[in-house]
Amino acid sequence: MSRIEISNQEGTREAAFVGQLLDSYFVFRDSLPRDGYIQENKTTQQIQDELEPMYSVTTGEIVGYMLEHGYATTTEQDGTVTWAVWRQA
Repeated sequence: MSRIEISNQEGTREAAFVGQLLDSYFVFRDSLPRDGYIQENKTTQQIQDELEPMYSVTTGEIVGYMLEHGYATTTEQDGTVTWAVWRQA
């Protein structure tokens, strides 16, 4: 097996793990309000910080995941922009 093939396999496993990790993080969260859910908006940095003890996920990986799963941004009262996230209470 060549170095390129090994590198591609490692990259594929890493991408699969990042997807699994983000799926786990969002299992009790949703992009839309639901009964029994409370709004808990997050910045990309906050999500990254919460995942850091498990694995270093890039901001690009987080943003890609959020967009693919229908999350939208919202503007807080102080003017900062966050992801609109609803969490199961």
